[in-house]
Amino acid sequence: MPLFSASVTLACPARTLRDFLGRPINLPRISDPDMRLEIISAPEVVTVAERIEFRITSFGFKQRAIHVYTSASETEIAEEQVEGPLRAWRHRQLIRSVHDLETMLTDEIEFEPPGGMLGYMLTEDRIRETLSEGIAIRYESLQDLVAKGLLL
Repeated sequence: MPLFSASVTLACPARTLRDFLGRPINLPRISDPDMRLEIISAPEVVTVAERIEFRITSFGFKQRAIHVYTSASETEIAEEQVEGPLRAWRHRQLIRSVHDLETMLTDEIEFEPPGGMLGYMLTEDRIRETLSEGIAIRYESLQDLVAKGLLL
């Protein structure tokens, strides 16, 4: 299965970042605005076995997906697609304290492109390109929130 990975270092305590990422309501704040992420249902706080249902706009189509959280520790949040457009999707967020006021966030995404006609548009290369663009926006948004003291 293809793997995409990226990291950023943020000037905040690991606990602050974990608390922010552990609240699904914050996801639209750090997502590509062109995706128009809409949370349909989600737990208030990420918990193992809880589900998040959402819609995004991708390649001109609204896509609905359901993910289940498979890990929710102090240093990791992981989710896996149980319903959605791709054959498979697993996203791990690893949170590592560099020191008291600096934290490294690493996103690891394993995916399997869809089959059928959608697979002609959503190739591995196109998915990687979209992930690169989206993660850049995500990291930029997080850095901006940290700089403004808004990582709440």
